[in-house]
Amino acid sequence: MVGFGRIRKHYGCDEFCSLGVIEKKRFNGIARALIEARIKIATQPIFLVCIIPDYFKKLGFKIVTQYPAEIADKLNYCNAELMVPEPYVVMKFVGNKV
Repeated sequence: MVGFGRIRKHYGCDEFCSLGVIEKKRFNGIARALIEARIKIATQPIFLVCIIPDYFKKLGFKIVTQYPAEIADKLNYCNAELMVPEPYVVMKFVGNKV
């Protein structure tokens, strides 16, 4: 296994989460392939919480300020428990721009 990513099902939306690629295999398109594969299996609007919005913008995601309660809970969890110097944002898949 060189990478992982998943779609978490919620009532009314799907959440893209848990993306990772082992360090020595990064920058080879693996993350992009994982994201695109998960987009294909999503059955509802897709949201994610991240600190690297520029990466996801290239794949058709847009920063949004309105999102389902489950995504708000995830954002609150990240802000409270997963302290990083970058701000967390919520993004929604609006179409593949690659």
